[in-house]
Amino acid sequence: MRGRRDLQIGIATIGIAVLALSGCSSAKSGSSAGASGDSGVGPITFASGKDLTGAMPQLIAKWNDLHPDQKVTFIELSASPDDQRNSFVQDLQAKSSKYDVLWDDVVWTAEFAAHGWLEPLDPAQVGGSDVLPAAKASATYDGKMYGAPFMTNAGLLYYRSDLVPKPPTTWAELEADCSIAKAHNMDCYAGQFNQYEGLTVNAAEAINDFGGSFLSADGKSVTVDSPQARAGLQQLVDMFKNGSIPPAAITYQESQGADAFTSGKLLFLRNWPYVYTAGSADGSAIKGKFGMTLLPGQNGPGISSLGGIDLGVSAYSKHKTTAKNWVAWMQSPEAQKVLVSVMNQASVLKSLYTDSTLIATSPYLPTLGQQLLTANPRPVTPNYNAVSLAIQKNAYAALKGNVSVDAAITQMAADLKQAIQ
Repeated sequence: MRGRRDLQIGIATIGIAVLALSGCSSAKSGSSAGASGDSGVGPITFASGKDLTGAMPQLIAKWNDLHPDQKVTFIELSASPDDQRNSFVQDLQAKSSKYDVLWDDVVWTAEFAAHGWLEPLDPAQVGGSDVLPAAKASATYDGKMYGAPFMTNAGLLYYRSDLVPKPPTTWAELEADCSIAKAHNMDCYAGQFNQYEGLTVNAAEAINDFGGSFLSADGKSVTVDSPQARAGLQQLVDMFKNGSIPPAAITYQESQGADAFTSGKLLFLRNWPYVYTAGSADGSAIKGKFGMTLLPGQNGPGISSLGGIDLGVSAYSKHKTTAKNWVAWMQSPEAQKVLVSVMNQASVLKSLYTDSTLIATSPYLPTLGQQLLTANPRPVTPNYNAVSLAIQKNAYAALKGNVSVDAAITQMAADLKQAIQ
């Protein structure tokens, strides 16, 4: 997201959007690639994109108060995801120990691990039973965990509860409810269909729900050339053709869809949880008139693509023990409650989705927790950027009606084979 994308900047939400770029290499051990200096205890630096909430120092201060000899220094990079990644890559290529811990979009983790830039982590320390399975999968490459899941995200279906008597659970039910939109001179459904990372997310959700996939679990072979993948993409194409998705939605990224929904022009919206804050704000045309439910699917609730952030320990850190202990602490209930209550972000801990205190301020948490239990990581590959571009390009051509679904999937498979070489 950032589904930046996988994560998007929302009103009163943390605004560190992330987007994946390319990279490929054979996997190496982080320890063998690491610095030759001390790998033990001491002060560390943590680098991330710009913290637009100002809340990260509050969280870091909690650790620093408890560990005065192992303080964390927070380094804010550019708000641009591309610039963030470039900063990381330049320093890691130089084997610099400037950054001990890196804020990694979930689609960067495999790339950085494949280059030997990240230290392998102990699953017992950062992959416990309370950590969401999909979050753990996003932090795993070649059978090892290279990231500590810190923040996660899943798409949800927003609907006008004042107009829709019962929220749909399937695509067929949603399309049937489009008659309500027509009766109120509204558009029916929108997601993120412009040609960018958001389209990769939306296409993946439809294709995964129908039983299709893009790559094998190990990311080494292409699996998209299947009847199931064609059926998933055909669902979205047909909705554009029959008007269930308005023509303007082909230009929508997260913000355009959110604006259409919160201004009362859209009956259903697929988006990230941040829209709850915007829809509930004073002055919102839909305040008190909307609900949130699971995404629709072919035969029942659908599958969301996973967004989120992993915390990676640099292979070149001189204080790896402290770095590993800190990323594990950032997964603790104490830290994760700050993430939810102050930063308005989604925790990687299953138990917090039933926490009554948190639910009182974020009532959508039980629904989000349920959606996260079935969420799918985007393709885990060190060549993610090229893979995402291949998906976007061909899905967009089909949604525009420039090519048939069959031709789009055939070309997507060819492009994906080239992308993962």
